[in-house]
Amino acid sequence: MVKTVNFFLTFIGLFFILVGAFAFYNGVELFGISGIFWFSYVALFLTGVGIYTKNSSLIASQLCIILIPYIFWNIDFFYVLATGNSLWGITDYFFQPRPLLAQIISVQHVFIVPISLLAIYFIKLKRKDFWIFSVIQVVLFYFLARILSNLEDNVNCAFQNCMSFYISPEIYPFFWFLAYFAMIGITALALTRIKAFNIKHSKKKGHGHR
Repeated sequence: MVKTVNFFLTFIGLFFILVGAFAFYNGVELFGISGIFWFSYVALFLTGVGIYTKNSSLIASQLCIILIPYIFWNIDFFYVLATGNSLWGITDYFFQPRPLLAQIISVQHVFIVPISLLAIYFIKLKRKDFWIFSVIQVVLFYFLARILSNLEDNVNCAFQNCMSFYISPEIYPFFWFLAYFAMIGITALALTRIKAFNIKHSKKKGHGHR
């Protein structure tokens, strides 16, 4: 069982790293240097590194950034897929003419979260401060996107809301940070409270069977 799990983690980790490298290439092709700072691309690559090295904190730090946004992405995606109508406008880009590579990379939104959660289940969380890296990452990438990107590319939605409703530019930066900090906090709290992800719970459970 252990060998099977280790093989699974190694294979998935390498796969994510490879797809993440292609994602960076695709981002530069479409958006220039700012394209490598998309949270989805970075999360894909770093999650791969985390799974390959069995670093649950690194995996969890990326989940803090993408888990809640990806839930909305998937709801929007499958709604459009099922009805042919736009819901929130988040995934409308996917149904427009785009390079095949870009389409393949975008599909990672569907599977990266469940696989990451499964990886944490096997590896277990050993620390609870992984969210600090998440906060540093979103703050740094916000300013990099603002400096290197533009309104048209809107990397990480740093310039305006990616959903269909309007938010005033004057308050949008405050809204952006509030939303991301809230999502990081909620996700971190959930991950640390789920017993199946906790190494201490795993040890206690193992001790009880002796």
